[in-house]
Amino acid sequence: MNTLEQAVLQIAQKKLEHGEINDKIFRPRLGTGGFFEDVFFWDTAFTAMWAKYYSDVLPVEQSMDNLYRLQSDDGFISRQYTPDAESKWSNKHPVAFAPPVLSWFELDFYKLKKDVERLKNVYPHLKKHHFFCMDNYQRDDGLFTGDPFGCGMDNLPRWPRGWNGDNQGLGLTHEHVHPSLHDSPWLTDEQGYFTCFSWNWQAAYIDMSAQMALNALCLKQIADILEQPADAERFTTIHQNLKDAINEKCWSDAHSFYFDLGFHQQVERFHIGAFWTLIADIVPENRLQLFVSSLTDPDKFGRPVPVPSLAFDDPDYQPEGGYWRGSSWPPTTYMVLKGLKVAGADKLAKNLAAKYCGTVAEVFDKTGTFWENLSPETLAPGKPAQPDFCGWAGLVLAIQKEIL
Repeated sequence: MNTLEQAVLQIAQKKLEHGEINDKIFRPRLGTGGFFEDVFFWDTAFTAMWAKYYSDVLPVEQSMDNLYRLQSDDGFISRQYTPDAESKWSNKHPVAFAPPVLSWFELDFYKLKKDVERLKNVYPHLKKHHFFCMDNYQRDDGLFTGDPFGCGMDNLPRWPRGWNGDNQGLGLTHEHVHPSLHDSPWLTDEQGYFTCFSWNWQAAYIDMSAQMALNALCLKQIADILEQPADAERFTTIHQNLKDAINEKCWSDAHSFYFDLGFHQQVERFHIGAFWTLIADIVPENRLQLFVSSLTDPDKFGRPVPVPSLAFDDPDYQPEGGYWRGSSWPPTTYMVLKGLKVAGADKLAKNLAAKYCGTVAEVFDKTGTFWENLSPETLAPGKPAQPDFCGWAGLVLAIQKEIL
């Protein structure tokens, strides 16, 4: 075990959340690195993606199983639960729609552990969740809506510049949020509406649409393993339909990039969410080289630290990070690198992975810890960023094992 592994595991074990076990949320559990008591959907999944290699000493399966215990009968799994197992968000609003990455983890975990019994046990949960998302968040054009919080990239500016937040989407009101959030000043305005969260149904989110395609792809492979041919065929069709819709509506020949839609038009803002199309097997071979060239273009994503969440030439880009306005984040960087491998761009994946892992190691040497996100321009944590975030900062270990 190398020094980096030892450091990540030491912090992760120190940050495990202990305490009472209730009937749905078991502890100790993986999550955000001990900073929040709540159970977060994609934090748990992305932490498990590196912790799967250390499941003998970390509660990987138990942490994931918390999400299945919390699942509603209709298939809903919230993006965030209180320690008392209550959803922070209503499933009537896209703010509750977390990136559907559970099937990705479970398929990878199966490939590592060959535990077919676990796959049999979790498959009904994964399948039911997928169809809940289709029933509740898929638009008439076949693409999926989302929400600034629901997509996990909280303050990423993905709406058209100059849009004034005129509530043409579904406004977030008190009925959509847990009572503990009703007086949050960062959510409410003077009318009591959460106006910053009304960019949803008038938009098609490229990341959420591609993530649902990835989920269908993973579920198809799981169905094959479990010898469920009818399910495999159904998920193949779902994936192909999403692939066709994304390539028809979100691809720009002029920019060689995939964009969100807003008000039925492409929103020409380059953000990291577009790269989910790689791991979801969306990008045709004749578009691949031009698409991934933005990862080495210094005006776009080719910055000193891979991979910025927002393109360098976007007016809202912040060189210190600004959370999702430029920061390099472990989960999205991992996603890009895995996607490049899927697309056969191994050399680029290795080059970016080496650069990223080197940065993480240098920042660790300077600060003595691992960070929630990094500055895209300098060897420093992002501003803002939480320290000791193991948590998903441990994905550096998965990148070392799976890419380098």
